[in-house]
Amino acid sequence: MNEDWSKRLKVLLGCYACDPYRGSEPGTGWNFVITIARYHDVHVIVRDGDFQRDIEKFSKENPEQVKNITFHFIPATYHAILRKIWPPSFYWFYHSWQKKAYEYAVELDKKENFDIVHHVNMVGYREPGLLWKLNKPFIWGPVGGFKNTAWSLLFSMDIHNFVFFSCRNIINAYQKRFSLAARHVSKIAHTIFASDDLVLREIQSLWKREAVLMREVGTKKNDDHPDICNHLPGTPLKVCWVGLFVPLKALPILIRAISLCRTSVQVEVLGGGGEEKKWKKLVKDLHLEHCIRFHGLVPHKEVSSIMKQCHVMCITSIHEGGTPTVTMEALQNGLPFVALDHCGYSTVINETCGIKIPIQSIKKISESLARELDRLALDEELRLRLANGALERSKDFTWDAKAEIINRVYAEAHAQSAHTI
Repeated sequence: MNEDWSKRLKVLLGCYACDPYRGSEPGTGWNFVITIARYHDVHVIVRDGDFQRDIEKFSKENPEQVKNITFHFIPATYHAILRKIWPPSFYWFYHSWQKKAYEYAVELDKKENFDIVHHVNMVGYREPGLLWKLNKPFIWGPVGGFKNTAWSLLFSMDIHNFVFFSCRNIINAYQKRFSLAARHVSKIAHTIFASDDLVLREIQSLWKREAVLMREVGTKKNDDHPDICNHLPGTPLKVCWVGLFVPLKALPILIRAISLCRTSVQVEVLGGGGEEKKWKKLVKDLHLEHCIRFHGLVPHKEVSSIMKQCHVMCITSIHEGGTPTVTMEALQNGLPFVALDHCGYSTVINETCGIKIPIQSIKKISESLARELDRLALDEELRLRLANGALERSKDFTWDAKAEIINRVYAEAHAQSAHTI
């Protein structure tokens, strides 16, 4: 079958989180929208509120970049206090939003007659939305959320998070096998995009479906070779850490590792959140104020400039729903990794661009992390080899490469649909 990949199709995207000025899920949602709109005429259903404000601002200032995109904003409701007490309550309100989005999409499809319907995010498999009910070729994903938190890491959490994530592990083990909504949509979807290799294998094993690897994060095509920051002898090894100050990001693993380092290390911490006082107190208790600098919540566009001044990227997350966007940013800036060997980011990092720390007790992880940072501080040849490897690895995840896969899948789905009419 020779599908015409160059044909512009009319595509409806379900993209709850979409924002041109943010990272994480809203940022990746935006990048998918922009990438797909280069080749197709796109309508996007998005949550209102901050996303609407930012998209309208960007569209006004950059009309050429959104000329093939029509945004439709659906109001969302949520309960801030309930969300704080019980985070999974998000799904109750999210499902309600998906119902409104579907009702809106039914009427919109009557006018537009879409060729393809694609549920882009949220990426969690538990809530695949309702756009599949439109009876059009349906694409689902990237899909994620399969990974459990390593049991050995739960003991680093406070009692609230220990109980929550222990329950999540148990519930997740059940849901990914028996969730009626997910299993039903997995049978209906023309294509499922899996957010990483681990999810790909889970979909094949649990749902008996083939899936296509499509990470939710990506890199921009960059023909220039960024300057790699050299680590000069006798100067501190600069380590970059980026994330929200929440227990799952586990900055204390790195803080304790720095207290064990034999070499001089300077940590640049970018982020903020509820754990700030606790983590800063730990730094003070360990007398590390001179080598751990808190920058606060840095605007997304400034993160890259700080990365360029560092020598190593460290990720200590003990749980991630997917692959953090900061992983791709670090690769593009030529930062080698020292990171825990689990979650989606571990399938991005390989021996050419980083060092992965085995999952064991928190104490042993900090000890291993300290040893690897000392090794990189003393072996500039190794660090530079990994830094150049990071630049090369970034080329495997460009949005151009994703576009090629998406266009092929869309063309196949559209051709198959046309042949069944």
